[in-house]
Amino acid sequence: MLTPGEGLAEPIFATDERSRELEDLQFTLGEGPALEVARGGMLVVVTDLTSSEAALRWPMFAPEAIDRSVKSIIAVPIQAGAIKVGVVDCYREFAGSLSREGRAQALVCADAVITLAIAEAGTGKPGLAGLIDRRFTGHRDRVHQAAGMVSVQLGVGLADALARLRAYAYANDRRLDEVAMDVVLRRVTFRSEP
Repeated sequence: MLTPGEGLAEPIFATDERSRELEDLQFTLGEGPALEVARGGMLVVVTDLTSSEAALRWPMFAPEAIDRSVKSIIAVPIQAGAIKVGVVDCYREFAGSLSREGRAQALVCADAVITLAIAEAGTGKPGLAGLIDRRFTGHRDRVHQAAGMVSVQLGVGLADALARLRAYAYANDRRLDEVAMDVVLRRVTFRSEP
């Protein structure tokens, strides 16, 4: 996930379908390891996602991850000094502490993203842009457009509007991009309480 600012993290790349689903779920639900790292900037390691601590930490995300056979997670901040670029999530199918080698591999992934970002900024050649998965970014424009519409409808800021979209999607067991499309097409509207 990239973090363009204000702790907002957006998925841009996944290595497989399960990872893609989990990254999209974090964006939809507004909770999960990447979002926690984006807000706080610290490495997140969860050795047992089935623990009560994990269920309290991410009450919506943890069960979804477990349903996809994920038992532990490491979320690594991607940053160079004070500059935050994003987060790399590594999902494992078994619980337990990460080996030194496993932790090193996660850190290498984060360093590789920094290298790509620096290459892109310094030379103008495709770096991070080459990693962007269009399946993620294709519907994000709709989500942001819908958040803008909800912001106007409710007279709230964009962060609150996005939270309302997420809540609506979760409460109705729908994907965030589907709800966003309905808002953009005016099939769903949000009204402030009188």
